[in-house]
Amino acid sequence: NKTQSTTTTSSPRVTMVKYLTARLLPPLLLTIIPAVIATADPQPSSPEEKANKEIRTLMCTTESCTDSDEDTPGCKSYTTPLNTCYNAKDLFPNDESWSDLDIYDEMIMRNLKRSFYQSKDGSCAGRGEEKGDGGGGGATNVQPVDGDDSFTLPMKLCVGPFGPPRPWGKFTLLGDDDGDVEESEALSTERE
Repeated sequence: NKTQSTTTTSSPRVTMVKYLTARLLPPLLLTIIPAVIATADPQPSSPEEKANKEIRTLMCTTESCTDSDEDTPGCKSYTTPLNTCYNAKDLFPNDESWSDLDIYDEMIMRNLKRSFYQSKDGSCAGRGEEKGDGGGGGATNVQPVDGDDSFTLPMKLCVGPFGPPRPWGKFTLLGDDDGDVEESEALSTERE
């Protein structure tokens, strides 16, 4: 009786791919992952640090506001809280630039997300409440009027038009040590 021995061998190409994957992938990932983490938005380490940041909104009458400041004719500067509900009519009484709706500003990937709520008392009523669908739904951000009244806006660029009397705006994060977001050409987005 002769026993036949069979040996399974991989092709040289498969062996080389396995070898390269095992040898090159881990060092590559160790190089890429820290780079991705380093470019991510730094999150505040404490609630106090998060609350200390503010948004400066520069509103102007013309679309050339990228290089403007509060001393530029036709421009006016406003400072509002970040990650806190507010009503601009309370902060800036008798200023026609603002509506009477509550506003909540937050940073999303180095952009400002400004959300508007139907409430008018600085509460942003409905923000983060359980969805009343009877099915045990998760947390939702209830927003006013059309259900999607928010903007995601680039920082330090002139955007608009938003409406009279100063339809163009530039947004800057205050209280951020490394808040230098790259400036580029002026950008305009039309509010729908």
